[in-house]
Amino acid sequence: MNLERGHKEYEKVLYRFMDMSEAMYELRLLAGNGYTQELTAYEKTRLVERTKAALIRAKEEDGLEIQGKMRDLVAAMINESSTNVARMDAINNNATPEIKEQLKEGNLGITAAYEAAKLDEDEQKEIAEKAAAGENVRAKEIAEKVAEKKAGDDYETPHPESITSLCYSCQKYKDCNVKTGTCQKCDQYINKAEAEKTDEQRYSEEQDAIDRQTKKKLQERADAEKMEHLPSEGNIEYKQHELKIVASDYEDVISGKKSFELRKNDRGYKQGDSLKMLEFKDGKHTGRTIDADIIYMLEDYTGLTEGYCILGIRVTDYTGKVSETDTESGAVNV
Repeated sequence: MNLERGHKEYEKVLYRFMDMSEAMYELRLLAGNGYTQELTAYEKTRLVERTKAALIRAKEEDGLEIQGKMRDLVAAMINESSTNVARMDAINNNATPEIKEQLKEGNLGITAAYEAAKLDEDEQKEIAEKAAAGENVRAKEIAEKVAEKKAGDDYETPHPESITSLCYSCQKYKDCNVKTGTCQKCDQYINKAEAEKTDEQRYSEEQDAIDRQTKKKLQERADAEKMEHLPSEGNIEYKQHELKIVASDYEDVISGKKSFELRKNDRGYKQGDSLKMLEFKDGKHTGRTIDADIIYMLEDYTGLTEGYCILGIRVTDYTGKVSETDTESGAVNV
């Protein structure tokens, strides 16, 4: 229409294009949905389910490396707390269709649906019927019901010190009529601890396994990058950047709990550069420093403010404890 009106400047227009797989495309859309619009509790629960599935798909099909726990990554992508993500994940896995429908209709909140998901199907159906009828079903009441059921289970697995029979760890121990104190093999054996794990425990174990696998891959990738960019190549110049960090982050960084830095990319950071991180408290340098390598870099990603980047770091060295003279010294200009 503009061309018909004589605007020749529209014969050619600029556009932005980025080549990506279907899994990565869906991840970008899902991450955008978590930030750009207000979602209901049910919509966020579904968003958690879809985001987790998309991450797993991207990991399997595109080799996406997931740093840290998947729960925390999902939480960051949809702008939600890790605790709520765990609750929504439990709802997705254990709640009956009736409970999910009442969550969708707004008759149940996240906490109430989460507590209901701990009960058996008949009890969930009863709660859903009450909610559908307009009754005020409170999460506290459901939680009390869950607690009563747990308190009613007075069975305790025997654990004598000198006997290692399979029977004592079997889920069928209470009802078995052939249990012995010397059993080493049984075709009816069911590990009680494994069978009765909660969804939260299984989720945590799954995340720990992913963390170990991711840490191993990151180490392999860092080693490979290091070998590819040996100093003898002479074609890449690496820099060391000095950064200030707050005192509350120091221990988390050296322990590996905080393995990343969110920074404005105004210094030309790149993978392979190193960081000298100076601890500051009350506006003064404490004297403690951390040396780290940049082993991964993420920028131009949905959810990141333009001009900012996430640096994956690996600590190579750090100083000792703060001395009295350190805390009394003046501020250092960086």
